[in-house]
Amino acid sequence: MKKHTLQRILSTTIILCLFWSVPAMAERQNMGEPAGKKESGALELDTMVVTAQKKEKKKLKVATNVTALDGFSMEDMGIDDIEEFTDFAPNFNVDKLTSHGSQMVFRGIGGVTYMSPTFNVNVDDVTIPYSAVDIFFDAQQVELMRGGQGALYGRNTHAGMLNVVTRKPTASFCLDSSVSWESFHTGKAKLAFGGPINENNRYRLALGYTTTDGYMENEFLGTDDGLRQEQFTGRFSYQHFSSEDSEILFTLLGDSYEAGFGGYAPIIADGRIPAKTMSNKDGEEEGHLLSPTLTWKKDFSGATLTSITNYSNSFFSYLFDYDASPQDVIMQDYEDEWSVFTQELRLSGGKEDGFKWLVGAMATVEDYDLLNDMYGGADSRLPYLPAGLHTITNSGISSKGAAVYGRLENRFLEKFEVGVQLRLDYENRELDWQTRYEMGGVPVMPLQNYNTEEDWFAVMPSFDLSYLLSENQRFYGTVSRGYRGGDFAAAQYSLDAVKATVEPEYTITYEIGYKGLLADKRFELDAALFYIDWSDMQVSITDGTSFLTQNAAEATSYGFELESRWLVTEGFDIFASAGWFCGDFDKYDNHPSSKDLSGNKLPNANEYSISLGARYRHDSGLFTSLSASYMGPKYMDELNEIKQDAYALVHAKIGYEGEKWAAYVYGRNLLDEEYLLHTFGNMSFGASGKVAEGAVYGVQLNYFF
Repeated sequence: MKKHTLQRILSTTIILCLFWSVPAMAERQNMGEPAGKKESGALELDTMVVTAQKKEKKKLKVATNVTALDGFSMEDMGIDDIEEFTDFAPNFNVDKLTSHGSQMVFRGIGGVTYMSPTFNVNVDDVTIPYSAVDIFFDAQQVELMRGGQGALYGRNTHAGMLNVVTRKPTASFCLDSSVSWESFHTGKAKLAFGGPINENNRYRLALGYTTTDGYMENEFLGTDDGLRQEQFTGRFSYQHFSSEDSEILFTLLGDSYEAGFGGYAPIIADGRIPAKTMSNKDGEEEGHLLSPTLTWKKDFSGATLTSITNYSNSFFSYLFDYDASPQDVIMQDYEDEWSVFTQELRLSGGKEDGFKWLVGAMATVEDYDLLNDMYGGADSRLPYLPAGLHTITNSGISSKGAAVYGRLENRFLEKFEVGVQLRLDYENRELDWQTRYEMGGVPVMPLQNYNTEEDWFAVMPSFDLSYLLSENQRFYGTVSRGYRGGDFAAAQYSLDAVKATVEPEYTITYEIGYKGLLADKRFELDAALFYIDWSDMQVSITDGTSFLTQNAAEATSYGFELESRWLVTEGFDIFASAGWFCGDFDKYDNHPSSKDLSGNKLPNANEYSISLGARYRHDSGLFTSLSASYMGPKYMDELNEIKQDAYALVHAKIGYEGEKWAAYVYGRNLLDEEYLLHTFGNMSFGASGKVAEGAVYGVQLNYFF
């Protein structure tokens, strides 16, 4: 991915066009911008209301650091997927394993384990067991909660969670549509429409389609579509008001995609990034999801009852050239299927500035089935996987869980607010594991079977205290305990690895911060300092073709986050953020390499990040936005042998907006930076990695009413 002269000219042209725009802006009501004049005539930022604590609450009053963006702002800034969201959220990273599979890293937590998939994204109050879904599709608002959220959400939210609120049916008919075409033969189309059926019923239907050849070239095969993909996404919502105080919402989310599983190449000895792959096979990837949800809300005198019922079924599979080389050495054929049923009941009440309460209960039933086939290719000379040998693992994990939780909060002495949360979480997991060895379909070794069962119980408290300087300024402090659930190494072919049940990982997070809405509500400032103490830390490494996971480490991390928004004038706002992170293994002396990794840095977390952006909208219809992020260095592995240096990302968008239509030209990664998305180590072949896409240019046309 060379920095071609044409790309530099286009990048410079787009950036210059942005600054030629007149910065005296006026809002358009139907574009839904978050800042501007109120009915009183005052120019001020809109108050962000978040729901990530299971009830509506002003972002200013939440005693933890929250990055919240509404859907229109995300469209303005070109945030189309979770990778681009990281540019605007300090100390939040994405470790992208496949074309559609991503592992989120909150303040260093999440980047060192590969057990059963961890899902910590909530879409409309439901945790979706599917990492490939277009989670920002038709989003009304996205809320990134940092710090331990286990006291309300339970397992795997001990560092944070992502909460997505989608757009609901509206009281009048509306339509939003867009089509775009960009680099690498990428086309995108979105359509959403809906409105009232009658006085008591509404609907909304949103559809999305994406196709691309991908950006990775394969020099060995002579192809350039190893990361090709085609994806369909749809969401249907039906809302019924049986009375003024009762509401029923049914949603059906569906997704299906096919993609290439390519892009990995052995990392060059001097640390240079492999910009092209040499795999002898491109590989394949596919998945689908069907997830219906029924939500019922009923207002009583002084209380609201909410019931959320969901069933999700997802499927994921891939074929992968494991050695990432021109030789036919190792291939992996993998697939899994999730079936998850959840039922949640919650009851809440209280006064806005007085005593408030929330109690809830939740039941979960999960079935997780997988097939993992590792086989030696024609060129394999490996003693543990010779040519033609298939190591096939079939596993199933059945899980049943129950939890009760609650939150109490109150204001006292006029200047203080206190909150107490507690969740009691129980889980039973059963493993049924089988591995067989075949050549030409004929067994060559005895069949191995193993069954086990574990019960885990976790107590997750949280306490927060806020001191109010005024109604729009406060200091806060929070202490919370969270955990990552225990698990089995169900995908491994080694019986010893499977028998080594991994116990839960626990964290205690301390956070102090400041939140303020200043300058006549035109300037917002959030700041947070945090310290995290890990125990029984789950870590994963690769031994041959097997991932081993252990409760092998203890660690601590600390850092800060700073975020701000400034409404300069009507239609012109500026935002900025900064983060710094330091995380180390305090103890890690049983790594299979026999190296003592105590003192090593935690992987997949940038040491620091800085971002700055601006958005302009002129009453003539001219629109511009520009953002730049500088991402600090990070290690990609626990051995600290693969290091990604600091890099800068610049994104821009310019266009014209009419009353019912809009047209834009945009660019991402305008400096054409090369940086790693993911790496994995292999004791037989060394390390392999995959780079992110280079500079992207596109055009977009919207129609709406």
